[in-house]
Amino acid sequence: MKIVKCCFLFFFLLTYANLSTAQIVKISDPNAAPITNYNYHDAFAPFFYTKNGTEYRAASGEPGPKYWQNKANYKLAVHLNEETNEISGYEILDYTNNSPQKLDFIWMQLDQNLFKKESRGSAIVPVAGSRNAGHGQDFDAGYKIKSVKLLAGLKEEKEIDVKYIVNDTRMQIFLPKEIAANGGALKVKIEYSFISPEYGSDRMGVLATKNGKIFTVAQWFPRVCVYDDIMGWNTMPYTGPGEFYLEYGDIDFSVTASSKIIVVGSGELVNPQEVYTPAQMKRWALAANSDKTIIIRSAEEVTDEQSRPTSKKELTWHFKIKNTRDAAWGASASFIIDAAKMNLPSGKKSLAISAYPIESNGDTAWARSTEYVKKSIEFNSAKWYEFSYPAATNVAGVVGGMEYPGIVFCGAKAKKRRLMGCYRP
Repeated sequence: MKIVKCCFLFFFLLTYANLSTAQIVKISDPNAAPITNYNYHDAFAPFFYTKNGTEYRAASGEPGPKYWQNKANYKLAVHLNEETNEISGYEILDYTNNSPQKLDFIWMQLDQNLFKKESRGSAIVPVAGSRNAGHGQDFDAGYKIKSVKLLAGLKEEKEIDVKYIVNDTRMQIFLPKEIAANGGALKVKIEYSFISPEYGSDRMGVLATKNGKIFTVAQWFPRVCVYDDIMGWNTMPYTGPGEFYLEYGDIDFSVTASSKIIVVGSGELVNPQEVYTPAQMKRWALAANSDKTIIIRSAEEVTDEQSRPTSKKELTWHFKIKNTRDAAWGASASFIIDAAKMNLPSGKKSLAISAYPIESNGDTAWARSTEYVKKSIEFNSAKWYEFSYPAATNVAGVVGGMEYPGIVFCGAKAKKRRLMGCYRP
């Protein structure tokens, strides 16, 4: 034991003797500055203004004197198959290149490909599951791209096949001729289809009710990626949790479905007389001038065949929305529909609309939805920025809460404050 103690003491003295005077002071002086990696320049670096301004964008991020944005107008026509959950049709992208660069290809977002088993988004879903995917549904997911063609000729009568490549949630389209800078344009027609997921990353899906499925449909057409002065083409793959960076433009879209189905969508329904009964058209006229909720289609009428036009097996619903980055829609035979007028600060009027099944009805639930929408839009329009669109629609469905231009999807079981807090159309 004495030998062990002597060895330990000898080791300690030897170690202590090898310390420099400066090191001894640091150990023994309680007032000495601690050893640290602190760097004054890193701590006070200018993180907010990371670069000087340019002619396109000021250092503050505000538009500069030569600021530009590209524009994307869409014309869409799709068919909803209620039995198979398939949505099929075509889009025509009318794209304007306002950038100072020529573009010899364009990139498109294919968000539905997230729900494929081999997608990047599926690969990062935790074992315990996540709201940012398809809840493990095994189905024939993703876009089926049938054709990609350029439209040419004075009347766009020529359709020219072009090469394209799909990589996960993106598609690159190669152009036979560059799009000119500073206002050059092209039109691309894409034929496609996909099967809607039952639960689509809490942004879309299909909810079964006793009177029919409720389709809440978003990310439903290939959308052009943004080309900007910061990143060029913004082609980050969609993995579920991210929001959407999109070009602005006008969207004209049509949805054809069984005549028993009611469709609500972003923007203005331009053919209401073709898809509602004469009695319902009178109620719409009342709602446009009423501060109180007007029932367009009541709970009692949901199961009444006379509450729908019966002269055709299918009806086409035609919507238009201007200066928008996106559009979405909901569809169901089970919808109760009600609406009320919204009063905007400029004196303009808009409509608050709600669509929900009998299961969601009730004085503490969706029967007050339109009242909540109206109050929310009117309050925020006065306080922040006036609501831009002709209607704000709330749709009950499988989605917990997701906003799109002119329309929101909220949980069908939402009530009271939870329902009130859902409106950001």
